[in-house]
Amino acid sequence: MKKVHIITFGCQMNEADSEDIAAAFARRGFEVTPELKKADAVVVNTCTVRQKAEDKAISQVGRLRVWKEKRPEGKIFVVGCAAQRLGAKYLKERFPFVDEVVGARAIADFEDALADQFGPVETSEAAHRNLFRSKFTAYVTIMRGCSHRCSYCIVPAVRGPATFLPAGGIVKEAAARVAGGAKEIVLLGQTVNAWRSGSAGFGGLLKKVLAVPGLERLRFMSPHPLYFKEDFADILKGEPRLARHLHLPAQSGSDRILKEMRRGYTRGQYLKLLEKLRAAAPDLAVSTDFIVGYPGETEADFRDTLALVREARFSMAYCFKYSPRTDRPEMASSLGGEEMEERLARLLEEVKKVSRLVLDERIGKIEEVLFETADYGRTSGNFSLRVKSGGVPGKTARVLVTGAEKNTLNGKVTA
Repeated sequence: MKKVHIITFGCQMNEADSEDIAAAFARRGFEVTPELKKADAVVVNTCTVRQKAEDKAISQVGRLRVWKEKRPEGKIFVVGCAAQRLGAKYLKERFPFVDEVVGARAIADFEDALADQFGPVETSEAAHRNLFRSKFTAYVTIMRGCSHRCSYCIVPAVRGPATFLPAGGIVKEAAARVAGGAKEIVLLGQTVNAWRSGSAGFGGLLKKVLAVPGLERLRFMSPHPLYFKEDFADILKGEPRLARHLHLPAQSGSDRILKEMRRGYTRGQYLKLLEKLRAAAPDLAVSTDFIVGYPGETEADFRDTLALVREARFSMAYCFKYSPRTDRPEMASSLGGEEMEERLARLLEEVKKVSRLVLDERIGKIEEVLFETADYGRTSGNFSLRVKSGGVPGKTARVLVTGAEKNTLNGKVTA
Protein backbone atom coordinates (compact mmCIF):
# COMPACT_ATOMS: atom_id res chain seq x y z
CA MET A 1 0.00 0.00 0.00
CA LYS A 2 1.17 3.55 -0.78
CA LYS A 3 2.04 5.68 2.22
CA VAL A 4 1.86 9.38 3.11
CA HIS A 5 3.82 11.13 5.85
CA ILE A 6 2.11 14.27 7.25
CA ILE A 7 4.04 16.89 9.24
CA THR A 8 1.84 19.42 11.00
CA PHE A 9 2.75 22.74 12.59
CA GLY A 10 0.41 25.08 14.45
CA CYS A 11 -3.03 25.03 15.99
CA GLN A 12 -5.91 22.57 16.25
CA MET A 13 -7.35 23.99 13.02
CA ASN A 14 -4.22 22.82 11.23
CA GLU A 15 -4.48 19.45 12.95
CA ALA A 16 -8.06 19.10 11.74
CA ASP A 17 -6.99 20.09 8.23
CA SER A 18 -4.24 17.45 8.32
CA GLU A 19 -6.80 14.82 9.29
CA ASP A 20 -8.95 15.84 6.31
CA ILE A 21 -5.85 15.62 4.11
CA ALA A 22 -5.14 12.13 5.47
CA ALA A 23 -8.69 11.12 4.56
CA ALA A 24 -8.23 12.51 1.04
CA PHE A 25 -5.10 10.38 0.61
CA ALA A 26 -6.93 7.35 2.04
CA ARG A 27 -9.54 7.71 -0.70
CA ARG A 28 -6.68 7.09 -3.13
CA GLY A 29 -5.40 4.01 -1.38
CA PHE A 30 -2.79 5.63 0.89
CA GLU A 31 -2.20 4.96 4.56
CA VAL A 32 -0.51 7.37 6.96
CA THR A 33 3.01 6.46 8.08
CA PRO A 34 5.01 8.06 10.89
CA GLU A 35 8.23 7.19 9.06
CA LEU A 36 9.42 9.61 6.39
CA LYS A 37 11.69 7.03 4.76
CA LYS A 38 8.70 4.78 4.02
CA ALA A 39 6.56 7.51 2.46
CA ASP A 40 5.54 7.86 -1.17
CA ALA A 41 4.23 11.37 -0.49
CA VAL A 42 4.93 14.01 2.16
CA VAL A 43 2.69 16.84 3.33
CA VAL A 44 4.01 19.78 5.35
CA ASN A 45 1.11 21.68 6.90
CA THR A 46 2.57 25.05 7.82
CA CYS A 47 1.86 27.75 10.41
CA THR A 48 2.59 31.48 10.28
CA VAL A 49 0.96 32.83 13.44
CA ARG A 50 4.47 33.69 14.72
CA GLN A 51 7.70 34.09 12.79
CA LYS A 52 9.33 31.24 14.70
CA ALA A 53 6.50 28.89 13.73
CA GLU A 54 6.84 29.85 10.07
CA ASP A 55 10.62 29.47 10.17
CA LYS A 56 10.34 25.97 11.63
CA ALA A 57 7.89 24.89 8.93
CA ILE A 58 9.95 26.31 6.07
CA SER A 59 13.13 24.74 7.48
CA GLN A 60 11.31 21.41 7.44
CA VAL A 61 10.47 21.89 3.77
CA GLY A 62 14.14 22.57 3.04
CA ARG A 63 15.21 19.36 4.75
CA LEU A 64 12.97 17.36 2.41
CA ARG A 65 15.41 18.01 -0.45
CA VAL A 66 17.40 14.94 0.63
CA TRP A 67 14.25 12.78 0.70
CA LYS A 68 13.33 13.93 -2.81
CA GLU A 69 16.81 13.19 -4.13
CA LYS A 70 16.55 9.64 -2.80
CA ARG A 71 12.98 9.22 -4.06
CA PRO A 72 12.50 11.49 -7.10
CA GLU A 73 9.13 9.88 -7.90
CA GLY A 74 7.83 10.91 -4.45
CA LYS A 75 5.52 13.90 -4.15
CA ILE A 76 5.85 16.83 -1.74
CA PHE A 77 2.89 19.03 -0.80
CA VAL A 78 3.31 22.29 1.14
CA VAL A 79 0.01 23.51 2.55
CA GLY A 80 -1.51 25.78 5.16
CA CYS A 81 -1.02 29.28 6.50
CA ALA A 82 2.65 29.93 5.68
CA ALA A 83 2.00 28.49 2.21
CA GLN A 84 -0.78 31.06 1.84
CA ARG A 85 1.35 33.97 3.06
CA LEU A 86 4.46 33.14 1.03
CA GLY A 87 2.67 31.95 -2.10
CA ALA A 88 3.28 29.13 -4.56
CA LYS A 89 5.63 31.18 -6.77
CA TYR A 90 8.02 31.98 -3.93
CA LEU A 91 8.00 28.48 -2.46
CA LYS A 92 8.53 26.69 -5.78
CA GLU A 93 11.35 29.05 -6.72
CA ARG A 94 13.05 28.52 -3.36
CA PHE A 95 12.28 24.78 -3.24
CA PRO A 96 11.97 23.54 -6.85
CA PHE A 97 11.55 19.96 -5.60
CA VAL A 98 8.11 20.82 -4.15
CA ASP A 99 5.29 19.43 -6.30
CA GLU A 100 2.19 21.22 -4.99
CA VAL A 101 1.48 24.31 -2.87
CA VAL A 102 -1.99 24.73 -1.36
CA GLY A 103 -2.64 27.80 0.78
CA ALA A 104 -4.94 27.82 3.80
CA ARG A 105 -7.73 29.54 1.87
CA ALA A 106 -7.78 26.71 -0.66
CA ILE A 107 -7.39 23.82 1.78
CA ALA A 108 -10.96 22.69 1.11
CA ASP A 109 -9.86 22.17 -2.51
CA PHE A 110 -6.87 19.97 -1.61
CA GLU A 111 -8.56 17.14 -3.50
CA ASP A 112 -7.81 19.01 -6.76
CA ALA A 113 -4.08 19.09 -6.05
CA LEU A 114 -4.17 15.43 -5.10
CA ALA A 115 -6.03 14.54 -8.28
CA ASP A 116 -3.36 16.32 -10.34
CA GLN A 117 -0.67 14.07 -8.84
CA PHE A 118 -2.47 10.78 -8.19
CA GLY A 119 -5.61 10.75 -10.28
CA PRO A 120 -9.26 10.30 -9.25
CA VAL A 121 -10.64 8.87 -6.04
CA GLU A 122 -10.45 5.07 -5.74
CA THR A 123 -13.00 4.75 -2.92
CA SER A 124 -15.36 7.12 -1.18
CA GLU A 125 -15.53 4.98 1.94
CA ALA A 126 -12.23 5.93 3.58
CA ALA A 127 -12.55 6.10 7.35
CA HIS A 128 -11.46 9.33 8.99
CA ARG A 129 -8.31 9.02 11.10
CA ASN A 130 -7.58 10.72 14.40
CA LEU A 131 -3.96 11.75 14.07
CA PHE A 132 -3.63 14.01 17.09
CA ARG A 133 -6.12 12.99 19.76
CA SER A 134 -7.11 9.66 21.20
CA LYS A 135 -9.43 7.58 19.05
CA PHE A 136 -12.24 8.50 21.44
CA THR A 137 -11.99 12.24 20.66
CA ALA A 138 -12.60 13.77 17.23
CA TYR A 139 -12.34 17.25 15.72
CA VAL A 140 -15.21 18.73 13.72
CA THR A 141 -14.55 22.04 11.97
CA ILE A 142 -17.57 24.38 12.01
CA MET A 143 -16.06 27.53 10.43
CA ARG A 144 -13.05 28.75 8.53
CA GLY A 145 -11.27 32.09 8.65
CA CYS A 146 -11.85 35.01 11.00
CA SER A 147 -13.43 38.45 10.67
CA HIS A 148 -12.22 39.84 13.99
CA ARG A 149 -9.12 41.78 12.98
CA CYS A 150 -6.91 41.85 16.07
CA SER A 151 -3.92 44.10 15.36
CA TYR A 152 -1.29 41.41 16.03
CA CYS A 153 -2.93 38.54 14.14
CA ILE A 154 -2.26 37.32 10.62
CA VAL A 155 -5.06 34.71 10.56
CA PRO A 156 -7.63 36.83 8.65
CA ALA A 157 -5.00 37.57 6.00
CA VAL A 158 -4.09 33.94 5.41
CA ARG A 159 -7.38 32.15 6.16
CA GLY A 160 -9.74 34.87 4.95
CA PRO A 161 -12.91 36.23 6.55
CA ALA A 162 -15.15 33.99 8.62
CA THR A 163 -17.29 31.51 6.73
CA PHE A 164 -19.61 29.15 8.56
CA LEU A 165 -20.30 25.54 7.63
CA PRO A 166 -23.98 24.50 7.48
CA ALA A 167 -25.46 23.07 10.67
CA GLY A 168 -26.70 19.96 8.88
CA GLY A 169 -23.25 19.06 7.63
CA ILE A 170 -21.70 19.70 11.05
CA VAL A 171 -24.21 17.43 12.80
CA LYS A 172 -23.77 14.76 10.14
CA GLU A 173 -19.98 14.89 10.56
CA ALA A 174 -20.27 14.68 14.35
CA ALA A 175 -22.63 11.72 14.07
CA ALA A 176 -20.23 9.95 11.71
CA ARG A 177 -17.34 10.42 14.15
CA VAL A 178 -19.43 9.08 17.04
CA ALA A 179 -20.52 6.12 14.92
CA GLY A 180 -16.82 5.53 14.24
CA GLY A 181 -16.03 5.25 17.95
CA ALA A 182 -15.58 8.83 19.18
CA LYS A 183 -17.10 9.59 22.58
CA GLU A 184 -16.08 13.24 22.63
CA ILE A 185 -16.40 15.86 19.87
CA VAL A 186 -14.35 19.07 19.71
CA LEU A 187 -15.93 21.80 17.55
CA LEU A 188 -13.26 24.00 15.96
CA GLY A 189 -13.14 27.56 14.67
CA GLN A 190 -10.92 30.64 14.96
CA THR A 191 -13.76 32.40 16.83
CA VAL A 192 -15.86 29.30 17.20
CA ASN A 193 -18.71 30.86 19.16
CA ALA A 194 -19.27 33.41 16.38
CA TRP A 195 -20.86 30.61 14.30
CA ARG A 196 -24.26 31.47 12.88
CA SER A 197 -26.61 30.43 10.14
CA GLY A 198 -29.49 32.79 9.45
CA SER A 199 -31.21 33.38 12.78
CA ALA A 200 -29.54 30.33 14.34
CA GLY A 201 -26.54 30.94 16.60
CA PHE A 202 -23.85 28.96 18.36
CA GLY A 203 -26.11 27.93 21.23
CA GLY A 204 -28.57 26.34 18.83
CA LEU A 205 -25.75 24.45 17.12
CA LEU A 206 -24.52 23.13 20.46
CA LYS A 207 -27.99 21.74 21.19
CA LYS A 208 -28.13 20.01 17.81
CA VAL A 209 -24.72 18.38 18.24
CA LEU A 210 -25.55 17.37 21.83
CA ALA A 211 -28.57 15.53 20.42
CA VAL A 212 -26.30 13.15 18.47
CA PRO A 213 -26.94 9.64 19.87
CA GLY A 214 -23.96 8.21 21.73
CA LEU A 215 -22.13 11.50 22.26
CA GLU A 216 -20.80 11.64 25.83
CA ARG A 217 -18.93 14.96 25.87
CA LEU A 218 -18.78 18.09 23.73
CA ARG A 219 -15.97 20.67 23.68
CA PHE A 220 -15.20 23.64 21.46
CA MET A 221 -12.28 25.97 20.82
CA SER A 222 -11.35 28.69 20.63
CA PRO A 223 -14.15 31.08 21.55
CA HIS A 224 -13.84 34.87 21.66
CA PRO A 225 -15.12 36.78 24.73
CA LEU A 226 -17.25 39.02 22.51
CA TYR A 227 -19.39 36.29 20.98
CA PHE A 228 -21.04 34.56 23.94
CA LYS A 229 -24.80 35.07 23.81
CA GLU A 230 -27.21 35.01 26.74
CA ASP A 231 -28.30 31.43 26.03
CA PHE A 232 -24.84 29.94 26.48
CA ALA A 233 -24.78 30.14 30.29
CA ASP A 234 -28.17 28.41 30.41
CA ILE A 235 -26.94 25.59 28.16
CA LEU A 236 -23.78 25.23 30.23
CA LYS A 237 -25.79 25.05 33.44
CA GLY A 238 -28.30 22.53 32.17
CA GLU A 239 -26.14 20.22 30.06
CA PRO A 240 -23.43 18.28 31.97
CA ARG A 241 -22.11 16.76 28.74
CA LEU A 242 -20.90 20.23 27.70
CA ALA A 243 -17.31 20.21 28.98
CA ARG A 244 -16.53 22.16 32.13
CA HIS A 245 -13.60 23.81 30.42
CA LEU A 246 -13.14 26.89 28.27
CA HIS A 247 -10.01 27.99 26.50
CA LEU A 248 -10.74 31.72 26.41
CA PRO A 249 -7.86 33.82 25.05
CA ALA A 250 -7.28 37.02 27.03
CA GLN A 251 -3.96 38.11 25.42
CA SER A 252 -3.35 40.88 27.98
CA GLY A 253 -4.58 42.11 31.34
CA SER A 254 -4.07 45.77 30.47
CA ASP A 255 -7.04 47.76 29.20
CA ARG A 256 -4.71 50.04 27.23
CA ILE A 257 -3.02 47.11 25.48
CA LEU A 258 -6.33 45.35 24.87
CA LYS A 259 -7.57 48.48 23.10
CA GLU A 260 -4.39 48.65 21.01
CA MET A 261 -4.84 44.98 20.15
CA ARG A 262 -8.43 45.69 19.01
CA ARG A 263 -9.74 42.88 21.19
CA GLY A 264 -13.06 44.64 21.82
CA TYR A 265 -13.36 44.10 25.57
CA THR A 266 -11.83 45.36 28.83
CA ARG A 267 -10.33 43.26 31.60
CA GLY A 268 -13.40 44.07 33.68
CA GLN A 269 -15.72 42.74 30.98
CA TYR A 270 -13.57 39.62 30.64
CA LEU A 271 -13.73 38.95 34.38
CA LYS A 272 -17.48 39.64 34.47
CA LEU A 273 -17.98 37.04 31.73
CA LEU A 274 -15.99 34.49 33.74
CA GLU A 275 -18.04 35.29 36.82
CA LYS A 276 -21.27 34.68 34.91
CA LEU A 277 -20.09 31.41 33.41
CA ARG A 278 -18.73 30.13 36.72
CA ALA A 279 -22.06 30.95 38.34
CA ALA A 280 -23.65 28.61 35.78
CA ALA A 281 -20.95 25.95 36.23
CA PRO A 282 -19.02 26.39 39.50
CA ASP A 283 -16.48 23.70 38.55
CA LEU A 284 -15.61 25.43 35.25
CA ALA A 285 -11.87 25.42 34.45
CA VAL A 286 -10.59 28.23 32.25
CA SER A 287 -7.34 28.33 30.30
CA THR A 288 -6.10 31.19 28.15
CA ASP A 289 -3.47 32.75 25.86
CA PHE A 290 -1.19 35.70 26.65
CA ILE A 291 1.15 37.77 24.50
CA VAL A 292 4.19 39.34 26.19
CA GLY A 293 5.88 42.44 24.80
CA TYR A 294 3.17 43.88 22.56
CA PRO A 295 4.38 47.24 21.13
CA GLY A 296 4.35 49.86 23.84
CA GLU A 297 3.73 47.43 26.72
CA THR A 298 5.00 49.05 29.93
CA GLU A 299 5.91 47.42 33.21
CA ALA A 300 2.56 48.63 34.58
CA ASP A 301 0.72 47.00 31.65
CA PHE A 302 2.58 43.79 32.29
CA ARG A 303 1.75 43.85 36.01
CA ASP A 304 -1.92 44.11 35.00
CA THR A 305 -1.46 40.85 33.10
CA LEU A 306 0.12 39.18 36.13
CA ALA A 307 -2.82 40.38 38.23
CA LEU A 308 -5.32 38.98 35.73
CA VAL A 309 -3.73 35.53 36.06
CA ARG A 310 -4.46 35.63 39.78
CA GLU A 311 -7.95 37.15 39.50
CA ALA A 312 -9.13 34.81 36.73
CA ARG A 313 -7.57 31.73 38.35
CA PHE A 314 -6.54 30.13 35.07
CA SER A 315 -5.95 26.40 35.06
CA MET A 316 -3.33 26.84 32.35
CA ALA A 317 -2.07 29.47 29.90
CA TYR A 318 -0.14 29.46 26.64
CA CYS A 319 2.28 32.38 26.91
CA PHE A 320 4.08 33.76 23.86
CA LYS A 321 6.56 36.48 23.08
CA TYR A 322 5.10 39.03 20.68
CA SER A 323 6.05 38.35 17.07
CA PRO A 324 5.33 41.10 14.51
CA ARG A 325 3.44 39.72 11.51
CA THR A 326 3.91 42.88 9.41
CA ASP A 327 6.84 44.97 8.26
CA ARG A 328 5.33 48.18 9.65
CA PRO A 329 7.95 49.76 11.98
CA GLU A 330 5.37 50.87 14.53
CA MET A 331 4.38 47.23 15.08
CA ALA A 332 7.84 46.19 16.27
CA SER A 333 8.09 45.38 19.97
CA SER A 334 9.52 48.13 22.17
CA LEU A 335 11.19 45.54 24.42
CA GLY A 336 14.69 44.19 24.02
CA GLY A 337 15.23 40.45 23.86
CA GLU A 338 16.49 40.15 27.44
CA GLU A 339 13.57 42.11 28.88
CA MET A 340 11.12 40.11 26.76
CA GLU A 341 12.54 36.85 28.11
CA GLU A 342 12.44 38.16 31.68
CA ARG A 343 8.76 39.10 31.43
CA LEU A 344 7.88 35.80 29.81
CA ALA A 345 9.62 33.94 32.65
CA ARG A 346 7.75 35.97 35.28
CA LEU A 347 4.42 35.31 33.55
CA LEU A 348 5.08 31.59 33.26
CA GLU A 349 5.97 31.44 36.95
CA GLU A 350 2.75 33.25 37.92
CA VAL A 351 0.70 30.88 35.76
CA LYS A 352 2.46 27.91 37.34
CA LYS A 353 1.61 29.12 40.87
CA VAL A 354 -2.07 29.70 40.07
CA SER A 355 -2.35 26.45 38.12
CA ARG A 356 -0.99 24.60 41.15
CA LEU A 357 -3.68 26.15 43.36
CA VAL A 358 -6.39 25.22 40.86
CA LEU A 359 -5.16 21.61 40.72
CA ASP A 360 -4.98 21.33 44.51
CA GLU A 361 -8.57 22.55 44.79
CA ARG A 362 -9.66 19.44 42.86
CA ILE A 363 -8.31 17.08 45.51
CA GLY A 364 -11.16 15.37 47.35
CA LYS A 365 -13.67 16.04 44.57
CA ILE A 366 -15.33 13.65 42.13
CA GLU A 367 -14.43 14.10 38.46
CA GLU A 368 -16.06 12.63 35.37
CA VAL A 369 -13.18 11.07 33.43
CA LEU A 370 -13.16 9.80 29.85
CA PHE A 371 -10.45 7.16 29.85
CA GLU A 372 -8.08 6.88 26.89
CA THR A 373 -6.10 3.99 28.41
CA ALA A 374 -6.60 1.76 31.44
CA ASP A 375 -4.81 4.25 33.68
CA TYR A 376 -5.13 7.64 31.94
CA GLY A 377 -7.97 9.93 30.95
CA ARG A 378 -9.14 13.53 30.83
CA THR A 379 -11.69 15.19 33.06
CA SER A 380 -14.53 17.36 31.84
CA GLY A 381 -12.39 20.31 32.97
CA ASN A 382 -9.63 19.09 30.63
CA PHE A 383 -7.26 17.99 33.38
CA SER A 384 -5.07 14.95 32.80
CA LEU A 385 -5.82 12.27 35.39
CA ARG A 386 -4.17 8.97 36.23
CA VAL A 387 -5.40 6.00 38.24
CA LYS A 388 -3.62 2.81 39.28
CA SER A 389 -6.46 0.62 38.02
CA GLY A 390 -10.09 0.55 37.05
CA GLY A 391 -10.09 2.66 33.89
CA VAL A 392 -11.69 1.27 30.74
CA PRO A 393 -10.59 2.88 27.44
CA GLY A 394 -13.49 4.70 25.81
CA LYS A 395 -15.61 4.65 28.96
CA THR A 396 -16.48 7.50 31.30
CA ALA A 397 -16.17 6.90 35.04
CA ARG A 398 -16.48 8.84 38.27
CA VAL A 399 -13.09 9.27 39.90
CA LEU A 400 -12.21 10.56 43.36
CA VAL A 401 -9.21 12.89 43.07
CA THR A 402 -6.62 11.88 45.68
CA GLY A 403 -3.68 14.06 44.73
CA ALA A 404 -1.89 16.13 42.10
CA GLU A 405 1.60 16.01 40.61
CA LYS A 406 2.89 18.72 38.29
CA ASN A 407 0.04 19.16 35.77
CA THR A 408 -1.70 15.83 36.40
CA LEU A 409 -4.35 14.73 38.89
CA ASN A 410 -4.23 11.32 40.56
CA GLY A 411 -7.39 9.49 41.54
CA LYS A 412 -9.34 6.35 42.32
CA VAL A 413 -12.26 5.05 40.25
CA THR A 414 -15.45 5.02 42.31
CA ALA A 415 -18.04 4.09 39.67
